Amino acid sequence: MSNAMRSLTRLVPLALAFACGGEDIVVFVPETIEKVAGADAQTAPAGGFLANPLAVIARTADGSAARRALVRWTVMSGTGALLSDSTTAADGNGRAEVAVRLGTTPGPYAVRAQLVAKPDRTVDFAATAVAPPALSGINPTSFGGGDTIGVSGTGLDTTVTVDIAGVPTRRIGGNGATTTSVVAPVCLAPGSVSVRARAGVAASNELSGTYTAPAASAPVRLAVGDYAAVDPSRVAGCVVLPPATGDTAEYLVGPQATSGVPGFPMSYRLRGDSAGIVLARGAVQRETPFGLAFHDALREAEAGFARQPRPPLMESPPGAPVVAQLSVGDHRQFRVCNKLKCNALEDFTAVDAEARYVGEHAAIYQDVAAPSGFTTAHFDSLGAVFDDQLYDVGTQAFGAESDVDQNGRVLILFTPVVNKLTPASQCSQSFVTGFFFSIDIDPAFAKDERSNHGEVFYAIVPDSAQTVTCRHTVSSVLRIVPVTFVHEFQHMISYFQHVVLRAGQAEDLWLNEAMSHLAEELGAFRFLSLGSQRAFSDFAVGNLLNAFNYLKDSEAWPVLFDTSPGTLEERGASWLFLRWVVDQFGDDVIRRLSETRLTGQENVAAATGEPVSRLLTDWFLANYVSDLPGFTAPARLRYGRWRFRTTFADLNRQAPSTFDRSFPIVPVVFIGGAFDVSGILRSGSGPYFRVRIPPGQRGTALQLTRAPSGELSGVEARLNLIRVR
Repeated sequence: MSNAMRSLTRLVPLALAFACGGEDIVVFVPETIEKVAGADAQTAPAGGFLANPLAVIARTADGSAARRALVRWTVMSGTGALLSDSTTAADGNGRAEVAVRLGTTPGPYAVRAQLVAKPDRTVDFAATAVAPPALSGINPTSFGGGDTIGVSGTGLDTTVTVDIAGVPTRRIGGNGATTTSVVAPVCLAPGSVSVRARAGVAASNELSGTYTAPAASAPVRLAVGDYAAVDPSRVAGCVVLPPATGDTAEYLVGPQATSGVPGFPMSYRLRGDSAGIVLARGAVQRETPFGLAFHDALREAEAGFARQPRPPLMESPPGAPVVAQLSVGDHRQFRVCNKLKCNALEDFTAVDAEARYVGEHAAIYQDVAAPSGFTTAHFDSLGAVFDDQLYDVGTQAFGAESDVDQNGRVLILFTPVVNKLTPASQCSQSFVTGFFFSIDIDPAFAKDERSNHGEVFYAIVPDSAQTVTCRHTVSSVLRIVPVTFVHEFQHMISYFQHVVLRAGQAEDLWLNEAMSHLAEELGAFRFLSLGSQRAFSDFAVGNLLNAFNYLKDSEAWPVLFDTSPGTLEERGASWLFLRWVVDQFGDDVIRRLSETRLTGQENVAAATGEPVSRLLTDWFLANYVSDLPGFTAPARLRYGRWRFRTTFADLNRQAPSTFDRSFPIVPVVFIGGAFDVSGILRSGSGPYFRVRIPPGQRGTALQLTRAPSGELSGVEARLNLIRVR
């Protein structure tokens, strides 16, 4: 990982220690499972998700948490219920969980949780599907964009939205139970359209209406706060902005690629209806820092490893996990990747390392060849951070890690081999701070000399005298390595959950990196809750800088990327998107994204119940309007955890040379239709413009096409539009 990437509750000790062959070991034998409060007796609309996951705590005989205990989930009654997975592993607190989407039939449902190791240990959960919203009529049945439509039915409370042709409407009235009034979306394809009510992902019956095409040059009628994602192929010429009345009208306009093909570029041309300003963007020149190139090479290799056929671990779980006792002073031999795209045995340096800290969840080793730097107090301090905070942050959010070496701990190896990875010429730009390599936990490498056959995180050592390559002080390593650790810990958990446990494919690069950067952010907020502002900044600033640089030039970088180089700007984009998804759908969505065989867009769609193309368009607008001064953004277009305008303004005051403006998005402003813009759209991304129509000036028509000429398909792009004034 590069140095530009920047993030926690003690668990009870595990028990059942005994002597075996002269070596003390700890045995993790799950004996019981118990329900987690709030998981049982939930109610949700038929076809919808339960608000909370079903969750159990697996315990050993003495009541300690049984980490990594496998729990099988079975729908015992109720038709059509879907589980996020049939088997999940308990995390560091012994918690195993599953998300449930009820069937479309109202009534009772029952789900059983069963210990895989002891099938007679079960608990049952009850849930009730109540009737979803139901529609009985719409008036009028023929309407156009911007028309008010009366909708009648049952269950139409204020949490319910009405979709027309799959596009959400704006609600403007109704008593919240049997009637409501909505405003029809603009720029739909004319003809028969479906009308549904939705409570989350639970849908009503479908009624039909007729969407009428606007008259030639008829304006789009948007109130302040109204927004639309327009299909440029089916409704060419639809977006006609009306003359302003009383005051200047202003719209945020953003062409965006929504094809879903990671990294796929497409040319575009956005025009007003008058000759005027002409802007054109060229291709972006990418420069890949070594730290990123190395990091991405590891993820690329993992994707190849994951394609090897293997049975899911959950189908034939190992016997009772046994954990060997480790002690400070123990020596162990490691093999450490020593070059970009290491492959042959000689690409892995043999290292003799000594255990300097052994805790509940982590054991820290140092290469005996490391230059002097860390003291025992430093190792103890780092160990406490990993044991007391970061292990908990990682496993609570993303689920259990593997334990292939059965020592119950993640091994952290500080070695100058990691320092040597970075060429001296790159020290001022980017350096490798640490990494995880999946061959260490992949059963396919169980007999391979290149594998260390355990959960290992490799890290740089302090080198104030610059005896290896780059100069690293003790204080800088103490601040950098914990952030890198929680980032790489997510990669370790992800590979275990997707590939080893479920025999699936490695998570798509863009989502894998988004999850790891989210891990950094979760670490930041854990430390903030503990009152450590400095640690919060260390863990948060990398994501904020990456996001800032992405938003400064959002047209240049894709959100969905799948091949190296995965730039820092791209990582900033994917983190922003995932943060918005979590804000909209809740923290539980994180674990659903981790504990699954699904990957990429399919994974996100299953976890949220919505297609990624729709999520991307709303997120794209949220980046600008979420906390826009003087404007109240719709709830769907807001971030929950961050107020980025406030945050970036603070960073601009503190570090103006790095955060060189108070807010990164500065849209080009056009007056009326006097513009003609061309450039490149990349997956999930695009530019932002503001179109102003002063009082007394005629309206303007917009058109989005493929440059230099030709139509854009509706599956490729959208023209996003929101009235902000």
